[in-house]
Amino acid sequence: MGEEKVYRGLQTMRAVASMLVLVLHSGLYYVSRLSPQTPQWDWLRGAKGVDLFFVLSGFMMVYSSEKLFSNPVGWKLFAQRRIVRIVPMYWIATSIKLVAFLVTAGMLMHSHLDWGRVISSYFFLPYRSSEGIEPLLIVGWTLNFEMFFYAIFTSALKLRANVYIFVAAVLFPLAVASIFRQPDWPGASFYLDPIVLEFFFGMLIAKWVLSGKRMHPALAALMLVGGMTWLLFLPVPKPYIISFYGIAAALTIWGTAALEPRLKWLPKWALFLGDASYVLYLFHPFIAPAAPEILKRLHMNNPLLSIGLSMATSIAVACLIHQYVERPITDYLRKKTSPKRAAISDQATQTVA
Repeated sequence: MGEEKVYRGLQTMRAVASMLVLVLHSGLYYVSRLSPQTPQWDWLRGAKGVDLFFVLSGFMMVYSSEKLFSNPVGWKLFAQRRIVRIVPMYWIATSIKLVAFLVTAGMLMHSHLDWGRVISSYFFLPYRSSEGIEPLLIVGWTLNFEMFFYAIFTSALKLRANVYIFVAAVLFPLAVASIFRQPDWPGASFYLDPIVLEFFFGMLIAKWVLSGKRMHPALAALMLVGGMTWLLFLPVPKPYIISFYGIAAALTIWGTAALEPRLKWLPKWALFLGDASYVLYLFHPFIAPAAPEILKRLHMNNPLLSIGLSMATSIAVACLIHQYVERPITDYLRKKTSPKRAAISDQATQTVA
């Protein structure tokens, strides 16, 4: 597999993952603002978009960084790329949330400012506050997992260790220890969760792809459809030490990657939404609630209209932010941090990053 290969299917799957989260939250915003008596919209399983994101992240770590495994400064290049990709937009979104708290203290729903929580949020560290273990920007809890995984992966590259063995040696004990986790444990217990295995699943899929192996299209399609069905509709028992939804997400991503030669028909707008998915994930909590608030003032209680408007406005604004804010910032920082002497292309990072 050459570095210049663009996985259209996985790019589109990033868009799907962000849409799942957006649908769920748009439904929750409708319920909380227009129809508190309506049962929660958990049946939509939109939260499972996070499982897809985590498996995709694990895939990308290996796929885009294979050339760094044997590079003495590969760990540094990897860390720079991840910081440039993740930190700026997250800090911008977190800062907007902080300003909102300071300007409209007491007016926002669920608002309570804890400076320990604020500082920890900027450094992607889990912190226990009166709100539980969650950052100032609520959706940022997934970024705490992401940055933790990046740190493990960077450590493996720095130590010149086998990345698969090293990562597994860290993540599997955390998943097993999750069955002993108690609600009042310190913030660090946040990482005791079987969801961490989803990153490793993605790594294994990338290893399979890079090996050049092929899968029969019928089997790949079955994995894709079966994985999504499992992810969205089937319950799993608790407690558990293996992420069953992670397995479902892994089957979905594996099937998608295996079908890549047959996915050239995917439209450019789907790929663009995949590119904008990170911004959409970070910024939709600022945008999506506006629709039900406006409808509330207009005395229009329509769930489909509320959810549809929340999604449409969130997607439109996120695409604008991606095009005119995220891209310029990312391109500028990549040019500033990319060493000219390194003969490693960054194009692979852009395929699924």
